[in-house]
Amino acid sequence: MRRPRLLAVLAGVATLSLALAAVPMSTTGAATQKNRAPTVKYGGVLPIAMPWGSILDNFNPLTPGGTGATAGGTGSLIYEPLFYANPVTGKITSLLGTAYKWQDNNLQFVVTTRQGVKWSDGKPFSASDVAFTFNYLRRFPAFDTNAIWKSPLKSVKATNSDTVVFQFASPYTPIFLQLVAQEIIPRHIWSKISNPVTFTNPKPVGTGPFLLKSYTSFRVTYVKNPNYWMAGLPYLNGVIMTAVKSNTTAELLILNAGAAWTYDAITDPQKTFVAAAPKYNHYWWPSVALNLLYFNMTEAPFNDVAVRKAVAEALDTTVITDRAYYGALPVGDPTAVTTGQLSTWVTPSVTSLEWHFSVSAALATLTAAGYKVVGGKLEAPDGTAFPTFNLLIGGPGWTDYISIAQTISLELQAIGISTNIVQDTFATYYAALQTGHFDLAVCWSNNNNPTPYYEYYDLLSSKETAPIGSTANTNWERFSSPTVDAALSSYASTSDLAVQKADMVTIEKAVLTQVPVVSLTARPNWFDYSTKYYVGWSSASNPYNAGEAPDAFGGGGELIYLNVHRR
Repeated sequence: MRRPRLLAVLAGVATLSLALAAVPMSTTGAATQKNRAPTVKYGGVLPIAMPWGSILDNFNPLTPGGTGATAGGTGSLIYEPLFYANPVTGKITSLLGTAYKWQDNNLQFVVTTRQGVKWSDGKPFSASDVAFTFNYLRRFPAFDTNAIWKSPLKSVKATNSDTVVFQFASPYTPIFLQLVAQEIIPRHIWSKISNPVTFTNPKPVGTGPFLLKSYTSFRVTYVKNPNYWMAGLPYLNGVIMTAVKSNTTAELLILNAGAAWTYDAITDPQKTFVAAAPKYNHYWWPSVALNLLYFNMTEAPFNDVAVRKAVAEALDTTVITDRAYYGALPVGDPTAVTTGQLSTWVTPSVTSLEWHFSVSAALATLTAAGYKVVGGKLEAPDGTAFPTFNLLIGGPGWTDYISIAQTISLELQAIGISTNIVQDTFATYYAALQTGHFDLAVCWSNNNNPTPYYEYYDLLSSKETAPIGSTANTNWERFSSPTVDAALSSYASTSDLAVQKADMVTIEKAVLTQVPVVSLTARPNWFDYSTKYYVGWSSASNPYNAGEAPDAFGGGGELIYLNVHRR
């Protein structure tokens, strides 16, 4: 089950400038050249299998929908962004940009672009291409899927051949991620396209490490860009992406050496995948988001924090996670901060407020608020027995969510709450979440970013919610807090990391005391690969990317193709 967006190391690269808009100050260059083995083998064509069914004949990197609307590889092999922001480590990798800084009280974001880069047709790349790309999004709003021009951004100008200045009407530093992850297009080509929104770009010209060789509806082939700007890279001669009809088929291809990489939540991966060839088969599923239990906070009893906290205390997330993911993932942290960010963004003053699994503690919380269990059913303080609540999940076939819901239903019985699991088609499920027509629901969080701000904004900002019946973008539980809104606003107005961390502490405390959601399990990128013929993959010991998919935009997918080489 892929999560749709509701809302990624060169020697001698210049150190990046201060002020990364809520991203920890840790930077690298692109592709781990400094870690390159002296005997690295060049050549080979990397085979990839993805359960897409078919491949779209569209190489337009600006197409709304990104990876779901373009041919695989468009945003990871052909086109490049300015930088890659790793959501697991917080590190920033230089690509078409070499340095950046916030200045003028965070009203200007200045990027230094890389010199010596050429487009694949031989024309020189410059800062004017970057400015052109962003102004193109303004000219054609259908392409501005990240709402860059709905922010306080006023203008984007190239002040010389290697400097781009983003001017803002008011400070809004979190836009850093949207700016640096945008794929850049060549001005000399796209300025001549009359209808770019419907343009499928059959002969793509990019700055990336590979060139399009051939396309069919089930296979797309790329060859090495001989003039790629990173000296000595890529190691590979080419890449073949094959579309298959199911996750099972993709797994079988890896098991039988027909593919080296796929993106799939393999069932019981240690037993069904790794054990088949322990020397070669590997998976790395880094936590970039969470699976959450959402409350409808507009209706009783979930408008009462005592009930929400009792539910949190009654759920054994270790059991929930192990049953759904066979021990392959960690539990969700009560703060709703993802695993890789806990050490950087969560302080001891916050962890002391965390709840822990305890049925007796849950019952004590309810008793203190006037609730009681009578005959196995929880009763409100006025003596009214709780009805059976609907627990909404999506589907069909989302086996992890089915398992999570079943375990939640079983565990809540211990505090007198009964639930009925409702599994709807994705369209119905998603509409119910947005309009607030649910009691309880299991769904993902909206992170996959290097700091908790982005997840918290989507989850808790009053700007992201709406009355019941109206569409809430992402704040489906209908949480509202002036304190949280103020902290989000403070964070967005500064590039001072100390201030931003203090703002996150404020929000973390609100999450733990108000319990708008319950963090259940980590939600990762599903990165599955074989080292039988190719090595150099990103991993827990060398997380140069966050396990993004082979077709991922934003630089994360590209780093795999720059590091992997023949065994």
